[in-house]
Amino acid sequence: MIRRGLILCFAIAIALPLAAGKKPKTAPLVRLQDQNVELAVFWLPTPAQKCTNWAWAVAVEAMLKSQQVTIKQNAWVQKANYGEVCIDEAPSLESLAKWVNGGYVLDDGRHVRLESHIVSGAPTIPDDLIAPLRLGRPVLLFWKSRALVVRAVTYDEYIYPNGQRMFQIKEMKLVDPLRTGKEREVSFVNGHDDPADIGGVFQVVVVPETHPNWSGENRPW
Repeated sequence: MIRRGLILCFAIAIALPLAAGKKPKTAPLVRLQDQNVELAVFWLPTPAQKCTNWAWAVAVEAMLKSQQVTIKQNAWVQKANYGEVCIDEAPSLESLAKWVNGGYVLDDGRHVRLESHIVSGAPTIPDDLIAPLRLGRPVLLFWKSRALVVRAVTYDEYIYPNGQRMFQIKEMKLVDPLRTGKEREVSFVNGHDDPADIGGVFQVVVVPETHPNWSGENRPW
């Protein structure tokens, strides 16, 4: 049975930087409670096999699809594991980045560069989760070696008079690609779980290259 929850709180300096977790002693705060960011369109393909390597592969496929790039899950599994095999051990974030990063020529002739952004352990900066969701991009998160997809975040926002903002995440709603029905939905709720159980966060950004300085094709297969 999966335990639920996670505490995430970090002060993001926009005007005058402050130490993380500290509030001004005299400045009043404006608190906007229960703010929510959620993917307007959530799409996640069904893994070809119910294994961890296929779970992260469909998450990468979904992240790229949200940015108008199509590279199927099979291609990523083949590139990472040299065949369509089943591996339940979670990969390191560095290995994922190595497999994904680089320039690619797509089937339609477009040149793109894939750039991975990784956060080891539990994310301490809420914007690592909020920003991609606002752009319509899912995020891959490893929890107890399971590959989960972040689709929504609920948070409180604190605004100081000088413009500085602090975000406190209250809940993260995730999807387990390997499960169905009610077990597919997983939530981290503030204060209910140990952040040490979080292995890290992984996302991919597509950068178009209109004048690439390289030739040939780099494909995951």
